[in-house]
Amino acid sequence: MSNGFGSSQEVQEGPVVKYYTGVENFKVVAVNPSKEELEAIYGRELNFTPEYIGETDVEDGDGKRVVPQYRIDLYLANEDNSITTKAQFYIADTHHLSATGKYKVINDFGRTTWLTKEDIQSKTLPENMQWFNPSGLKVAKRGEDHLIDFLVNLLNLPYKIEELSDVSNAHAYITSENWAKIFSGDTSLLSGIINNTNNKIGLLLGVKTKADGKLVQTVYNRKTLRQYTKSSNRAGKYSYLAKDVAASKAAGAFGNVEFGDDDYEIREFVVNPTAISAENSNQTDVFAQASGAQDEFADNSNWMGQ
Repeated sequence: MSNGFGSSQEVQEGPVVKYYTGVENFKVVAVNPSKEELEAIYGRELNFTPEYIGETDVEDGDGKRVVPQYRIDLYLANEDNSITTKAQFYIADTHHLSATGKYKVINDFGRTTWLTKEDIQSKTLPENMQWFNPSGLKVAKRGEDHLIDFLVNLLNLPYKIEELSDVSNAHAYITSENWAKIFSGDTSLLSGIINNTNNKIGLLLGVKTKADGKLVQTVYNRKTLRQYTKSSNRAGKYSYLAKDVAASKAAGAFGNVEFGDDDYEIREFVVNPTAISAENSNQTDVFAQASGAQDEFADNSNWMGQ
């Protein structure tokens, strides 16, 4: 005789997801993989096809406009594959004009500065900027410098250009023709660069809290490190990185990302529960029915929705 309930089913435990903060060295295992390649990485079928081409809104000295944007996903794994994540770079097919009328420019070595239109056209530098090498000077695409900085540090290219007998050994640029290919979906240039090195790259891991409360492993993509930095005993080896992170946060970026302790040692992220009080709750009765809040809606800052 039925008791009104079905038979008990065994509960299958899902995988335990771990998150990490701090600096770790990574190898790049894939560049903008296809759906099939992603399924091989994750070891399961996916119900979506990755799309890397889209549009974005930008605003600068030239006002507001909608421009093409290409996302570059670099899939990463550390030495023992215990940590896997990805670094994302968003390249907007447009310039960046400051409020003071200067354009962000980039040279053959991936170094950037700001110059007026007249300086760019004449390919001359102001007297106070003779430190900047004008070789290959061109207006930079938005986000281009962060991607090239990643590749420079991955390849361990020379810093001191003036000491080189052959400066081409420090070249780090992407031509207009190759950018056109990338924006059409052809990332073979990037794959070729990455596949021709056994080097790793140092990245600062962070844990992002999304608007719905979910956690996401992320990386700080605005400044990367050479492979040897992590093992260095030099005092202040992360000071430049910490300064860059602080500047980014002061400008309003990465506000919902936790990067860990100041020493940037790699650690598993542990969520510390916050005690509910009248000061941090929008209701005095913690047992009352919760009402919707603006920050409960999905975070749409990522144009790919990921």
